[in-house]
Amino acid sequence: MCIIRDGFMASNISEIKYVACFTASDGVYSCGHLHPSVREAMNCLVPDGGSFIRANDAGIYRSLTNPEFIDFLESLEKMPWSWRSKAQGGAAAVTATASAE
Repeated sequence: MCIIRDGFMASNISEIKYVACFTASDGVYSCGHLHPSVREAMNCLVPDGGSFIRANDAGIYRSLTNPEFIDFLESLEKMPWSWRSKAQGGAAAVTATASAE
């Protein structure tokens, strides 16, 4: 469905994309890609604690909504650099008994 406003047709479906951002000593930067989902934007995250995901809603950057943040949290354990991913069968997983020895 489209809405006609000021002589132009505008879609009522928002064009939301996602971008990975990171902080540096001289500012905040993005990965430069507009990803179709939070999960895909997470592939550009650098797991150093200074990275985060922002939404680009019709050209305006904003924080993630609660449902988008839940998607972020659920995707964390699936990331290849996640300790949970490694603990669920990755090569770098070490059992508690092996590390205690």
